[in-house]
Amino acid sequence: MKIDEFGEVGKVVTAANEPILNPDERVIGFRQLEYRVVKGGIVKSPLMEERGGWVWHTTKRVLHLDDTWETLPTGVKGKRVHEYGFMEVMDVVWHKRDVTVTTKGPKGKVLWEYKPFGAAARLFSWLREQREERKQYAKGEHKPIYERGKPEG
Repeated sequence: MKIDEFGEVGKVVTAANEPILNPDERVIGFRQLEYRVVKGGIVKSPLMEERGGWVWHTTKRVLHLDDTWETLPTGVKGKRVHEYGFMEVMDVVWHKRDVTVTTKGPKGKVLWEYKPFGAAARLFSWLREQREERKQYAKGEHKPIYERGKPEG
């Protein structure tokens, strides 16, 4: 899980504002959203103020690229990057005006709050649909589709 880290052009993001993906992942969808990150628990403390940017959902992780470009004192150009892995997602909840994704990782329980609009609200449907598959994967019971064989009937 990454929160508010700097991603350099050429290492994390391309100059065309697209994330550099691993060879074994593919893009499921991407949307421009507003988001914020809150530390979960009884008292919710913000880890990051509300920002806007592009959210990329891949088969392995959810990546956030902030809208603004930054330049470090060393002259390196890049963007603020936030990400969490597919297996860190515990729950996805739709509210009246936002979507909350709960993750649990090395930084503890973290809530990612999104303000989607229009078709962007469906970006997180895939994460919710794959909840049972994630549980099977964590237990070691998951079999890829090509190993399951043909369905009977």
